[in-house]
Amino acid sequence: MSLFRTGLLLATLLLSACSMPILDNLSSNTSSEKDKAQSEANAESSDLLIPNLQGQTEEVVETINSTSYDELLTRYNDQKKLAEANYDELKNRVGKADNLPKLLINTNTSQQNIDTAIQELRSYTSKTNTEIAQLNARVADRQTMAINGDLIRVFLSEATINHAEQEFKAQPLVGQWVRGETRVIRLKDHIFFENPKSEDLVITFSETYQLIVNQQVIATVNPNREKNSASFNVPTQDNLGKIIGKLDYRIEGNK
Repeated sequence: MSLFRTGLLLATLLLSACSMPILDNLSSNTSSEKDKAQSEANAESSDLLIPNLQGQTEEVVETINSTSYDELLTRYNDQKKLAEANYDELKNRVGKADNLPKLLINTNTSQQNIDTAIQELRSYTSKTNTEIAQLNARVADRQTMAINGDLIRVFLSEATINHAEQEFKAQPLVGQWVRGETRVIRLKDHIFFENPKSEDLVITFSETYQLIVNQQVIATVNPNREKNSASFNVPTQDNLGKIIGKLDYRIEGNK
């Protein structure tokens, strides 16, 4: 009986010893195959997907930034033109205007600084729009209830236009201005009425009693002196030619 138990124990130990290496090898092989497959899958994913996605992402981001920057510069330039136009109008019609914001913007300026500059220009334009509206209201009042010095009659007796290697003399013109008003008159050849040659002339009678032709002051009007005259030599609107002439003016009596 003792021998039988001993033999049974030995047989059990022998079977265990034989089976353990087989299980270890099987587990090791299975784990190695899984690791290898995972590594290959990761390598394949790295080779095929990551570079393409990175390249596309960088390209899209660069395009967005470039478009946004160009749009900001365009908005800045447009807003600057509006602000400058308001400044020139007030400077001529009133005789003074608040200075434009001092801004130094170029292609190296950050987007944030450009956006800040745009906001400053918008504020300036909004403020000067209000001032121009108030000026227009004053001019309208003067047209119906003028006081001494509010109305001036201008007679353009002569004007010679030199532009684009052409020269012609304009027809005499006469018109009436209200103090604070700007008007554009069209100069045409005085010999050939239907001649296509013509040139615009901008005349302003400012609130400070200045006569301004094409943004150049040619005379300061004395509201207590009835008549006077002034000569002018001013650039054309595109600054590529000149207009040389003379005008007579007189203060009109109260309506």
